[in-house]
Amino acid sequence: MECDRSSCHARAMSSTPSPPPDHLPPDPVLFGGVVADTYAESIPDWPPPARPPTGAPNIVLIMVDDLGFGQLSSFGGPIEAPHLSELAANGLRYNNFHTTALCSPSRAALLTGRNHHSVGFATIAEMASGFPGANSFLPKSAASIAEVLRQAGYSTYCAGKWHLTPTSEQTAAGPFDRWPLGLGFERFYGFLPGEVDQWHPMMTVDNHRIETPTLGRRNRDGSTNAYHVSEDIVDASIKMLRDQQQVASGRPFFLYLPFGAPHCPFHAPPEYIARYGGRFDDGWDVHRQATYERQLEMGIIPDGTDLPPRNRVVPAWDSLDPEAQRLYARLQETFCGFVDHTDAQIGRLMDALRELGVFENTAVIFLSDNGASSEGGQHGTTNTERFRNLMFMEVDEMVDDIDHMGSRHTDPHYPIGWSQAGNAPFQRWKRDTHRGGNTDPLIIHWPSQIDPEDRGAIRNQYHHITDLFPTLLDLAGLPVPQRVNGVDQQPLEGASLAATIANGDAPNVKATQYYEMLGSRAIWHEGWTAVTWHKPGTDWADDPWELYHQDADYSQAHDLANEHPEKLTELIDLWWEEARKHNVLPLDDRGRERFIDPTRPTASEDREVYRYYCGTTPIPNPSLPVILNTPHKITARLTAQSSDEGVLVSQGGELAGWVLFVQNRRAHYVHNVLKIEMTEVVSAEPLPTGREIELAVIYEPIEQGWGRATMTVDGVKVGVNERMRITPMGYSMVQEGFAVGKSWGTPVAFDRYQGTYEFTGDLRVVEMSTDPLRQVWTPRSEWKMS
Repeated sequence: MECDRSSCHARAMSSTPSPPPDHLPPDPVLFGGVVADTYAESIPDWPPPARPPTGAPNIVLIMVDDLGFGQLSSFGGPIEAPHLSELAANGLRYNNFHTTALCSPSRAALLTGRNHHSVGFATIAEMASGFPGANSFLPKSAASIAEVLRQAGYSTYCAGKWHLTPTSEQTAAGPFDRWPLGLGFERFYGFLPGEVDQWHPMMTVDNHRIETPTLGRRNRDGSTNAYHVSEDIVDASIKMLRDQQQVASGRPFFLYLPFGAPHCPFHAPPEYIARYGGRFDDGWDVHRQATYERQLEMGIIPDGTDLPPRNRVVPAWDSLDPEAQRLYARLQETFCGFVDHTDAQIGRLMDALRELGVFENTAVIFLSDNGASSEGGQHGTTNTERFRNLMFMEVDEMVDDIDHMGSRHTDPHYPIGWSQAGNAPFQRWKRDTHRGGNTDPLIIHWPSQIDPEDRGAIRNQYHHITDLFPTLLDLAGLPVPQRVNGVDQQPLEGASLAATIANGDAPNVKATQYYEMLGSRAIWHEGWTAVTWHKPGTDWADDPWELYHQDADYSQAHDLANEHPEKLTELIDLWWEEARKHNVLPLDDRGRERFIDPTRPTASEDREVYRYYCGTTPIPNPSLPVILNTPHKITARLTAQSSDEGVLVSQGGELAGWVLFVQNRRAHYVHNVLKIEMTEVVSAEPLPTGREIELAVIYEPIEQGWGRATMTVDGVKVGVNERMRITPMGYSMVQEGFAVGKSWGTPVAFDRYQGTYEFTGDLRVVEMSTDPLRQVWTPRSEWKMS
């Protein structure tokens, strides 16, 4: 029915929002004006902008990486982190909050509100396998919280670590629908892989890589810091928020800020590390006990909680020699400085919120993705590529790094003893389903909604990371969408914890939560937990299950499996029910085999020859055709003059990698074997100049980690290394990928050149051929002895 002019005008001017729909995008709003023969007789009516309900808060979701439950001072630990302590003192701390025990799975659960297997993230994308619970392809039936908030009228931003894109989709060729902008974020500044060199990161803006940043943050006094990615992503976050606020659009914002810190490598400015000098000389046993006692005193853990004994793989501190103690203490100091540096960036973000006048109505949620990491092994490391290649470092290899630990030429991780201390009062660590792996700090700060009398309180309701998705919808006053972008949505598997913000006595909203990570399993049900640690390669039926009455035994210190076998059987049966319901099966305890799974989709189709060009961005290591330990040929077609030099092609960086470059008229093919040694082939004669040449390296594997490398110019042999040593098991996400024409990140042959070392001649193309079916894979127990 057509309205008259006055009623239509009133309708057109009305701004009363409709109730938020449970399907997105919402149905189009019908035109409410009048269309007559001329504009003078007509009444305009504009489509209303998407807006959440009035009063919806801004939301800042901060995730850190590999921070244990007992490391922050606000949770009883030794790390000061004053800005997080301030948020905790004026907000709420949750002491019964759980994650999946690993980075990508926790991020998938956080952003979708579903268990990690339910959305294909049994483990990290680099270990994906061809089963529904483990393929790393986030389904369209589980829209991200960013997508939901964006369509409801929020501005959505992400800055930092992503780690949710399948390896076959991480290149500049896309597709981009599982990059941040494809999953609901309007802007992205950060990195796609699971870790980066904090001094030389692989950075992406929106949907494209950028050059390795080198310029650090400019301070108000005019000085400039050395570049660090934690500072950079907070600068980017502040810029995004300022851009949004100065327009005064009225839209609330959602900022997701997942730091790469304090995941290894532990990189921090020296002044932050120096603050902790000497504090840990008395060792991890003393500090684990001290953390436990502070937690009791602060009420972080319940009265009567017992501290489980030291794990048998962790040596007593007093049993170590003084040189080892000095090294291990320094690695812990470096980690603590790294956390404090991250905390300082969080403080800068909070200051920016105050300056923008939005601090009071911004809900800030802080959490870690899993427990403290044991990946440093017995001794720790100053080159994390070593432990990924099963070539663990010894103390005497690292002592020379003590004075510059955490600098741009180190890649540190602490020993397993500090990991256990950092997870106090719990057992085990990241990647495990005991509480040390999956119980993490959670802080909620929201000045306008947390009662001043309640600030600093501790909440003890049982919650899981899947609960944050529905919580954010509750805070924004939005329903759970049943259909998004034309796709029916999977049921949410999390339950909102919003009621606990105002009511510390709110009841538990969960009855059951299963866990599985790399073969280890657990289930919590109505206050009881059954858990088993699985040793890879052993029979699943032999896994020893433990039983804890967690309501009475907070730290899982007293195994009741023998006292209550019927309860244990009940919980094990329930675990299998949950596993079948959530795509957990098949159980899979493979390690390296999953990283190199030849059936996993790749970015590149099979070709006889692959071609790569100057001016392009590097191809990430997991997305490359297989060349490691395979017969392959690298060919550069170039024209050079006598003065030309530089990198033709490289893979990796200072920690490990290979490079083909021209210097002093000769071609150099160099393998940096984990900074243990440099092996090379150099052309015997100067390269021809003034015409195009075909410079090639042909590699034929002899055994894993060794091969014969032959260099040719125009088909004529000019150099050979009959037994060339290479990195045996590959290069991780922290290392640059396949780069043409210049070095990205850190230089592979760092003793031969520095910086980008861009080739100054004419490099027309680099070609690669490989035969992955002939890959040599002969694992040996001790590479270092080879």
